[in-house]
Amino acid sequence: MKIRIRSFCLLFILCLFSAVAAPADDQRIIVGLHDNTPLIFTDSDSRVKGIAVDILTHIARKEGWEIQYLPGSYAQCTRRLETGTIDLLPGMAVSAQTEGIFTFGEETIVANWGQLYISSDTSYSDILDFHEKDVAAVEADIYFQFFETILDKFEIRPRFIMVDSYGKVLSMVHEKSVSAGIVPRLYGAYYEKRFRIRQSPISFRPTELRFAVAKGRNTTVINALDRHLKQLKENPNSIFYQSLDLWIQGVRKVTLPLWLRPLWVLGFIAGIMGLVIVGNVFLRKQVKLRTEALKTTIAEKEKIESELAVAREIQLQLLPGNFPTAPNRREFDIYASLEPAREVGGDFYDFFFIDRNSLCIVIGDVSGKGVPAALFMAMTKTMIKAAARLLVEPEYILADVNREIARNNPSLTFVTVFLGVLDLNSGNLTYTCAGHNPQLFIGQRGNTVLLGDAQCPAIGLDDTFQYRQATMQLRHKDGLLLFTDGVTEAQNDKDRLFTLESLMNTVSLTADVTPKERVVAILSQIYEFRGNRPLDDDMTLLALTYFSPNRISDARKTIVLRNDIREMSRIIDAITQIADSVACPPVVVHDVTLAMEEIFSNIVFYGFGDDLDHHITLHLVVEGNALILTLQDEGIPFNPLNVQFGRRDKPLEERDKGGMGITLAKNLMDQMEYRRERGKNILRMEKRYR
Repeated sequence: MKIRIRSFCLLFILCLFSAVAAPADDQRIIVGLHDNTPLIFTDSDSRVKGIAVDILTHIARKEGWEIQYLPGSYAQCTRRLETGTIDLLPGMAVSAQTEGIFTFGEETIVANWGQLYISSDTSYSDILDFHEKDVAAVEADIYFQFFETILDKFEIRPRFIMVDSYGKVLSMVHEKSVSAGIVPRLYGAYYEKRFRIRQSPISFRPTELRFAVAKGRNTTVINALDRHLKQLKENPNSIFYQSLDLWIQGVRKVTLPLWLRPLWVLGFIAGIMGLVIVGNVFLRKQVKLRTEALKTTIAEKEKIESELAVAREIQLQLLPGNFPTAPNRREFDIYASLEPAREVGGDFYDFFFIDRNSLCIVIGDVSGKGVPAALFMAMTKTMIKAAARLLVEPEYILADVNREIARNNPSLTFVTVFLGVLDLNSGNLTYTCAGHNPQLFIGQRGNTVLLGDAQCPAIGLDDTFQYRQATMQLRHKDGLLLFTDGVTEAQNDKDRLFTLESLMNTVSLTADVTPKERVVAILSQIYEFRGNRPLDDDMTLLALTYFSPNRISDARKTIVLRNDIREMSRIIDAITQIADSVACPPVVVHDVTLAMEEIFSNIVFYGFGDDLDHHITLHLVVEGNALILTLQDEGIPFNPLNVQFGRRDKPLEERDKGGMGITLAKNLMDQMEYRRERGKNILRMEKRYR
C-alpha cells in the first residue's frame, strides 16, 4: 500500500512539473520588425522603439510573455507571418486581400493616412493647385499610388519626382526643390519639426493600423492584445496615450513629486490632459468626416465611370457593327474595328450607299480625347453622311462639312478625314484626304501603294478652303485599308512605334484573305508588338475587297454532263472558276471538289443500271457566303442521304454501294438535301466559305 502511495505521489509531482514547464516556450512571442517610424523601428543603437513596441512591452509584462523581434522588410514580415515564422505583426492595414490570409485585432493601434507637406512659407490650399507642379514621393508608397490614381481620374497631373525614402521627400520640400511631398501622417508628425515644412489641408486614404496574426493561429494572443488595448484606451493616463504623445507629439509625460503638486499645477496638468483628449476626439471626428467626404467623391467618380461606360456603348452603336452589312451585294466585302484608348474616343468610321452603285467609305480622327472628342466625332460623322446624300463628290462633301464646322468652332477642335466614293460597277475610287495620313491600296497579291494624292487641310480650321479629289482604279479582288494614326503610332514598352513600314509588311502577308481576316491579322501583330503597354491613342481599321461585276457573273454556271467519269475535269474547272470569282479559300475548294467527285462517281457507276448514254445537269451558284451545287439526273430513284457505310466487321459485298464515299461527302459539305421531282433525282449541296 505504501509503495502505491509513493508511486502515485511521484507521478503527480512529475505531471505537475511537466505542466509548469510546458508553457515556457508558448510564452515566447516572435514579432515581425519592419521600419515603420514611429510605429515600430530601430534607432541608431539598434534598439527597437515605437508606439507598438511600448504597447507590446506593457502587455507582455502583464501576460508574462517573452517578446522577441525578427527584423525584415514589410514584404518579408507578411510572408513570415503567413508561413508561421513569426507569431505577430504590428501595424498592418485591413484590406480585402489581407483579410483572407490574416486575422486582425478588433482594436486599432493608431490611424494613419497620406499627408501632403508643403514648404512653411507657401500657401497651396487646393488640390487643383498642384497641376503640373513637382511633387516628391516614394514609388512603393500605397498613399502615393492612391493619390496618383485619384488625380488621374480628375485629370490633374503633377510631375511626380520619385525618391527612395520619406526622409528625402521632406528634405526636398524643405529645400524647395519640389512644391510638395507625400508621406504617411505618422512619419510626418514625427519628423516635421526637423524641417521648415508644414502640413497642407490635403490628406487622403485613411487606414487603421492593427495587430495581425496568421489565419487560425495565435488567436489567444490577438484576443489578449484586444482586451488590454481596449483597457488602455479607456485610461487617458495609460501607456497608450503616453506613447502617442512621445512619438507623435515629441513630449514625454513627467510624473511630478508630491512637493511639486500644488492644486494649480494639478489643474494645469488636468487641463492639458483634457486638451489632449479633446484633440484626439476632434482628430477622430475629422478623420471620419474626411473619410466620408472621400467615400462620397469616390462614389461620384464611380457614377461618372458608369456613365462613361454607357457612353462608350452608345458611341460604338453609332458605327456599323454587324458584318456583312450588305449580304446581298457581292461587289465588295468589308470589315472594320475600333478600339478607344479611353472609355470614349474621337476615332470613327462609316460606310453607306449614296445610290445603288456608289459606296461611300469614311474614316476620321478628332483632335483630343475623351468626352469632348467623342461628341465632336458624333457631330462630324452625322454631318458627313447628310452631305454625302446630296453632294456625292468627295471634295464637295468635305468642303460643305468644313464650312459648317469652322464657322462655329470656338474650341478650335479639328478632325482629319479620309473619304472615298467607290463606283461598284467600274471599280473607280474617288477620294479626298483632309489632313489624314495616306491610306493603303492593296493589290490582289498583297502589294501596297499609298494613296498620297488629294492631300488637304483638316476639317474645322478654315471655312474658306476648297478641297480637291483624286481617283484610283480598283480591279477584281483589289482592296483598301483605311486606318488612323493610332495604328502606326502604337508603342511598346521601349517607346518604339509600330510604324507604317511594319503595317505594310503585315498587309503583304495577307493576300487572298477576307477583310475580316486581314484586320484580325493586323491587330494580332500590333498586340504582340505592344505587349502589356496600354493604348496611347484610339486605334481604328477598315478593310475592303472589291469584286468586279464582270467577274461576279462567273459565279453562276450550269453545265450538262455525260455519265462518264472523265467529265469530272469539267466539274473541277467550273468549281475553280466560281471559287476564284469570290475569293474562296483553297481549303474550301478542295473540300467541295472531293465531295463532288464522290457523289458524281456514284451517279455514274450506280445511278442508271444500264450502259446507255445519259445526261447529268450541274448548277453552280454563289449565294451570300456559300457555294451551292445542285445535281440532277433521270436515273433510278436513289437517296444518297440514306446510304450507310456499315459496320467495319461486315463484308464489303454486304455494305451499301458507295457508302464510304457518300459518308465522306456528307462530312465535307455543310448541308445536303435530296428530293425526287418529275422523275429526276435532285441533290442540293451547300458549303460556306466565310
